[in-house]
Amino acid sequence: RGAESWLLRGLIKDTEGFKSRHVARLISLALTRHLVWTSITPNAMTLVSVAIGLAAAPFFLSSAPGWQLAGALLFLLHSILDGCDGEIARLKFLESPGGAALDFWGDNAVHVAIFGCMGVGWSLSAHSPWPLAVAALAVASTLTAAFVEAPRMVSSSAPPPPRSTGARTADALANRDFIYLIVALSAFGKAAWFNVFVAIGTPIFVLARLWAARPRVRG
Repeated sequence: RGAESWLLRGLIKDTEGFKSRHVARLISLALTRHLVWTSITPNAMTLVSVAIGLAAAPFFLSSAPGWQLAGALLFLLHSILDGCDGEIARLKFLESPGGAALDFWGDNAVHVAIFGCMGVGWSLSAHSPWPLAVAALAVASTLTAAFVEAPRMVSSSAPPPPRSTGARTADALANRDFIYLIVALSAFGKAAWFNVFVAIGTPIFVLARLWAARPRVRG
């Protein structure tokens, strides 16, 4: 218990300087304070988070702001709980490549489901098939980015390399603060507009990540 308390204090200290940008992290840490003393495992926490994220997707089939906002808040709850599994894993010394893979691909399954439902809902409200093309591009871009990121996100054995400018740019593009934009758009019934940002921004993220990972030629 003493070791876990020390680690928990360390996790909290890491976020103290970023309260305005990482509200979700602070909430997840508050939940972890209680969950760490229970028998729940990191993988079980991941599955709970993924289930809530998938449950959020059908709400975006509607163009009504109320339904979309409910879905966006569930999506935000998914993001908050998604932080708990990693925190529990570190505090209980249960980190594993399998758990990292479950977390990573679970998150991407949620994103694909939500972006897909956004596209279908937009198509139904617009009485046109073209939003489906935007959604298809958003989903394809998301999956491409996932496969590019998978080796780095799932592997826990190798120490992280020095962060180049390109790598830091890619990390910024991958920041999940985008969920707050979805919440804002949902309040006006326009959540599906986010698919346009995904369709344009995710290929830029992939190119930035590939550029960051390119072999360096030493002169």
